[in-house]
Amino acid sequence: MSAVDVLVAIPAHNEAETIESCLAAVGAAAATAQRTGAVRRVRVAVSAHRCTDDTARRAAGVLAELPGVEALVLEEPRVLTVGGLRTRLIAQASAGAEPLPHDAWVFCTDADTLVPQDWLTGTLRQAAERGAVLVLGLADLMDWAADDTARQAYAELLERGIADDGHEHAYAANLAVRLDVLRRVGGFPSVPHGEEHGLAAAVRRAGLGIISTFHPRVQTSARMPGRAAEGLGALLARLAHVPQTEGDPGPAVEPV
Repeated sequence: MSAVDVLVAIPAHNEAETIESCLAAVGAAAATAQRTGAVRRVRVAVSAHRCTDDTARRAAGVLAELPGVEALVLEEPRVLTVGGLRTRLIAQASAGAEPLPHDAWVFCTDADTLVPQDWLTGTLRQAAERGAVLVLGLADLMDWAADDTARQAYAELLERGIADDGHEHAYAANLAVRLDVLRRVGGFPSVPHGEEHGLAAAVRRAGLGIISTFHPRVQTSARMPGRAAEGLGALLARLAHVPQTEGDPGPAVEPV
């Protein structure tokens, strides 16, 4: 497997409490990938979307301390769908004075998510071995305040999409796609949730290789109801019978 350039794109809406740990985990994964020769350049970009807290400042502080990482923190004041936000962030972060090559890989995660150390290396290895241009990973929940009934319902929901050779789930918190492919299909669809499913559908229509993997898997927040009306947090709230408030149009993930 030859070394590639990597962009890690992270949307963030009022994530001051989680962005530092998120970026520290991304930095550890980047260091591992560079040390093993799996990647050359690593660019990490955060879009602080309509934040009213100090997400942007905290993100910049962590990124400044990560060796060997090109850092970019953008403050986005406009109201965008999460799909539109991801596409805009990737377009801005991959361009600039030193644009990333077309064969660079874009890794997507969320500001309330922790990635493992082998996130970049393991994902790239499987993509190379199986000739894929889009990799859909899994996410485990962190600190879900739910009873056994809700947990069982969620487990059954996940199990229905599991097969011996992969799964049918998609999490924007654990997704990697080659940059030229993302551009070819027009980026993530501009939708308020389910943008990862829309991207996968577009790549399939283009006849390009998609794989789903069981590892590496990330850990993502199980907060309820989350940042968006129809995101993962909303699903968890419904399963746990937790009253939902009106969603705020910030980044979100959609599980199945």
